Amino acid sequence: MEDSVMDFKDVELWLALYDQKNITKTAQRLYLSQPALTNRIKKVEDEFGTDLLIREHSGIEFTPNGRKFIQHCQILKNDYQALQADLLSTSDEIHGSLTIGVTSIFARFRLPDLLKKYLELNPQVNISVKTGRSWDVYPLLKNQETPVAILREGYAWNDGKQLLADEPLCLANLSKISFDELQQSDYIEYNTDPYLKGQIEHWYNERFSALPPVRMTASNIDTALAFVSAGLGWAILPKIVLKNFKGYVKPLRWQNGKDFTRSTWLCYYENSLRSPAVASFVSFIKENAVLL
Repeated sequence: MEDSVMDFKDVELWLALYDQKNITKTAQRLYLSQPALTNRIKKVEDEFGTDLLIREHSGIEFTPNGRKFIQHCQILKNDYQALQADLLSTSDEIHGSLTIGVTSIFARFRLPDLLKKYLELNPQVNISVKTGRSWDVYPLLKNQETPVAILREGYAWNDGKQLLADEPLCLANLSKISFDELQQSDYIEYNTDPYLKGQIEHWYNERFSALPPVRMTASNIDTALAFVSAGLGWAILPKIVLKNFKGYVKPLRWQNGKDFTRSTWLCYYENSLRSPAVASFVSFIKENAVLL
């Protein structure tokens, strides 16, 4: 009977299942045989008396109860990490693990220097970084898969938060171009979240009666920048990605004269600050926001 009682290893197992969405990959990641993994899944489902996942040809999907179960597993993991950090940390040294969600652009251009400095101050903290677009990272925070996230503007968050930066949006073209020439020039669009897409369209509509014809659509900002660098058209891009761009860059303004910017926010759960590792990271980012 004791073998059927769920323990903390099962928490890690189920979180790995949720991450991989695949029995074979999860078994490989945990160094388990597939029969052993399947047996543990069945025992946990029997213990709670409900199906937690559905096996499909493409992998696995979680039932409504399964998704609730995963949320509780994540809370248990976060609480356990906070317990470890609290018991191991002293006034002189902070221990523990920290998971953060970060937008890809911030992770590429800002995070490395910040993490280097933070880890020099806190060498005993282990950090896991999950990156993606803001619409990928926000659910990680909302579902408590990470207690801290760095997000672009456009996502409602009613717990702890701190403004980190207002990033200028810029017109980028290989050669100098005036606003009057935009409608007759090739426009390069890229996939982004609905908020920024709407803001770009709003900026354009302030000046012209119709949106520009899209000559090319890129899957991400990096590809759009490569197209602009090759002289294939113009785009509106965050200044953060244009540091090494050799073409024409013009920061944009709204018709009322205000700068066209997009803000970056540090978002976190206030109750996660019980963990010394989380509290130290949040405090560090707040103190160093001026560097951004």
